[in-house]
Amino acid sequence: MKETIKMMQEKIKGKKKAITITVSSILALGLILIGGFYGLGYYYANQHDNYKENQAKEIALSHVDGEVLTITKQLEIEDNPTESEYEYEVEVKTADNLLQEVTINARTGTIEIED
Repeated sequence: MKETIKMMQEKIKGKKKAITITVSSILALGLILIGGFYGLGYYYANQHDNYKENQAKEIALSHVDGEVLTITKQLEIEDNPTESEYEYEVEVKTADNLLQEVTINARTGTIEIED
């Protein structure tokens, strides 16, 4: 009886090690794939970063009169990494003391104004 229990414990130990190695490998592969996906999106966004911060500021002020408070550059990762791009979020304080947020696509220079 004791020998049977000991044999079963040894079999379980061997399987635990195999399961641990398999799960660790799957997790590592998943992290590599996710990192590659984001890296590819970052690469394409940098390749098509046509508008810089000062140009984004000029574009925002050409559409909204006021004073620029902040400019934030954000990476937008898309489902298709080749379509990933940077966007500038520009906060403009208007003469009426209102805050307007203008989003500018760094690839195309197109804008989106949010109230």
